[in-house]
Amino acid sequence: MTIFKSVYEDQSDILCAIISLYCPDGIECDVTYGNGGFYKNIPEPRYKFDIDPQTENVVEASSNNLPLADKSVFSLMFDPPFLTYIKQGREHNSIMAKRFAGYWRYDELEQHYKSTLAEARRVLVKNGVLVFKCQDIIHNHKMHCTHANVINWAREVGFRIEDLFILAAKHRLPMPSKQGEKIRVQKHARVFHSYFLVFK
Repeated sequence: MTIFKSVYEDQSDILCAIISLYCPDGIECDVTYGNGGFYKNIPEPRYKFDIDPQTENVVEASSNNLPLADKSVFSLMFDPPFLTYIKQGREHNSIMAKRFAGYWRYDELEQHYKSTLAEARRVLVKNGVLVFKCQDIIHNHKMHCTHANVINWAREVGFRIEDLFILAAKHRLPMPSKQGEKIRVQKHARVFHSYFLVFK
């Protein structure tokens, strides 16, 4: 018998655990498909959406406005941007921004997450499964426990938390620094993990 744990260093292991426990037919819909990195070791979803499709078989659509009927899918994956920026402005050109995208302020992140939760609630069948990847962040020198916020926001629209998996990072890109700055004073612990939250 396979025992699934709550902490892994490879997201493929987490996805396999989630599918085994909650989605025996695989993830049916991914609303932030990207380049399909999640699906190297698991079946491709039936529905693939992204605001900026990278491949021909992905439909252009926002996660909070899906071209799907009410109560039409059994499982849904949401892996949104999690980064926020303060000083660079909206047209920033950092390595992290190019790789992961992001929001200018935390309230923009909150608005996107909340509206997508409501849309997921609309399109999922009764007892449908939502897999939500997120990360806690430091924004404007304040800690935001995003995973706890997401659990509360999801509860407000009718979801209940079923499980929580932690992905410990193997590597991290260098911390952003000001030009010419040699000495940085660390004010918070470096976030070195992300969450896969499973809701019904």
